Amino acid sequence: METAELDSAAVYNRLSAGNRILIATDGPQGAALAQSLSDVARLVLVVDPSVSALRAFQDGEIYGGRVIEIKGRLSDFHVTIQKEAQDMARRELHADQVVIIARDGKPSFKQRTGLHLLNNPSEADLNRAAERVRELIGDFLKPVHVVYNTDICAGGVADQEACGNCITACPYDAIARDSENHLRMKIDHMACEGCGACVSACPTTSLRFAEPSPHELYTRLAALLTPSSSDADTDRLVVLFHCGEQGRRVLEEAGQTPLPHPASVLPVEVPCLRYVSEANMLAAFRLGAAGVALLGCETCQHGERELFRQKYDFCRATLEAFDPGRGRLCLITADDDTAPQAIGALSRFADALERAPIRWDGKRLPRQDNREIIAEAIRVFIEQTERKPGRMAVAASQPFATAQVAASGCTMCRSCVNVCPTHAFSLDDNSQSLQFKQISCVACGLCEKVCPENVITLRHEIVLEQAALEYQTVVQDDMVPCAKCGKPYINRRALETVEARLLSLESLLDTFSGNRRSLLRMCPDCRTVVAMMEVERGWKP
Repeated sequence: METAELDSAAVYNRLSAGNRILIATDGPQGAALAQSLSDVARLVLVVDPSVSALRAFQDGEIYGGRVIEIKGRLSDFHVTIQKEAQDMARRELHADQVVIIARDGKPSFKQRTGLHLLNNPSEADLNRAAERVRELIGDFLKPVHVVYNTDICAGGVADQEACGNCITACPYDAIARDSENHLRMKIDHMACEGCGACVSACPTTSLRFAEPSPHELYTRLAALLTPSSSDADTDRLVVLFHCGEQGRRVLEEAGQTPLPHPASVLPVEVPCLRYVSEANMLAAFRLGAAGVALLGCETCQHGERELFRQKYDFCRATLEAFDPGRGRLCLITADDDTAPQAIGALSRFADALERAPIRWDGKRLPRQDNREIIAEAIRVFIEQTERKPGRMAVAASQPFATAQVAASGCTMCRSCVNVCPTHAFSLDDNSQSLQFKQISCVACGLCEKVCPENVITLRHEIVLEQAALEYQTVVQDDMVPCAKCGKPYINRRALETVEARLLSLESLLDTFSGNRRSLLRMCPDCRTVVAMMEVERGWKP
C-alpha cells in the first residue's frame, strides 16, 4: 500500500470489491432487494427468526439470526450474527458489502461506504440501494484522505504511550497504534472515510487532511476575509463552514428557490463538520470575521459528533471570555425537509451580529499548525480587545493543560524536557532555569509519568494571557563549581538530592569518607583522578 507524505501530490490506493453481498432483514423487503441483485451478486441473507416469508427463498446462503456487530470496510466486512438474544453461540460472516433493513427504528450501526442502512424502505428506496450496491462492485482508486507526520506525533516517547486522541476520534476504526511501534499510529487508508475527525482531534497537526489541506483552507479564509474597496460591510462578515452533504444541499436549494441569505455569508466547504477544529474557527476570527456559522447534517452519516461539540463549546467559551455575550458562533443542522428553516436561522444569525471583534491588520497567518494558529488568535485578541481573561478551565478530554511543577522538589533532571513532544518544557542552560510554555502543552501527560520526583501535575485549562504564549521560568537554580578545579558542573538541586540519597545508605559511608569525602562535589574528570589515586593508595571500591 502506498503512503502519503506531507505536501505531496494526491495519492490513491487500488481497491477491488467483489460481489458477495450480505442482506440482513427483519421484513419481506429483503427478498425484493435480493431478487433485484441476483444477476450480479453472490447473496448472503441473514433473516430475523421472527420472519417466515423469506424461508422459501432459495438463491444464495440463508442464515437465521440477527446482526449484532459489523467490523471492517468495503470489500472486507466481518459481520457477527446471533440466532437468539440469549444464545451465546455466534457466527462470523464475510462480505464485500452489507445491507441492513429494519422495519421499526433506525439500524444501530454506523454507516460507511459499502454498509447500507435502510429503515422501513419503500420500493424506490430499495431501488436506490440496489443501484448503490451495483456501483460499488468492481475496481476503484481510493484517495488517501489523511497524511501523517510521525516526527511531531504526541503518541508517546521513551516507551511511554501518550495522546491517542485520533484513535478515539475515528468513527471507523481506521487508526490504531502501530504494531511495530506502539508509540506511533498506523492508518488504514482503505477503511478511512475522509470525515476529518482525526485531523481535528490531533493537537500537534501530525495528522493533516489531504484536500483541503491546512494551507488551502487558511488561504481561502484569508482571501474571503481580506477587505477590498468594493466591500460594503466588511466588518460583519460571516464564515460559514458547511459539510458536503446537507450543508451543500441547503445552499444549493437556497440558490434555486431562492431562499435569500445575507451577502456577508462566506461559504467554506469541508468534508464534515467534525473536520472543523478550534484552530479553524479561531483563525476565521483572527482574520476579521464577525461570526462563524457551521451548517451540517441533523444526523451525521459518520455518527455522533461529540468531539466536534466539545471544540465548538471551547471556542464559544474562549470568544465570550474576550467578547462577553456576543453570540458569535452558531451551529445549524438540517435534513432533507428543513432547508428553509436552516437558511432562516443563518440569516437571523448574520443580521444580528455586531462588528467584528478583531480588525484586519493586513497580516496572514504565519503557520498552519493548529497550536500556532490558536496562539496567534489569542495573541491578537489580547492586543485588540485589551482583555486578559486569565485561566479558563477545560474538559479533561481537551488537549490543553498547565503542567504545575513543585519547585521545592524539582532537581531539573531534564526528564520532562526530553519527553515533551511539543517542547512545552525547555531547560535554559545559560540561566539554569526550567521553563514552560502553557499554550504548547497538549495534556499528553508524559511529563507526569516520567518525572522521577513526582513533582509535576497537570491542570486542565488554557491561560488566556500573553505570558502563557511564551516560555516562563518555573524552577530556578544555580551551578555548583567543582571542589577541585572550580569548573561549574552540576546544578545545586540535583547535587543536593544525589548527596542526600547516597549518603543515607550505610553501605556507601566508607566510599565517601576520608580523602574521598568530596568526591560528589567534584566534576567527573576530577572525580576520576581522585578515585584512581585512592585506589593506588590501597582503597578497594
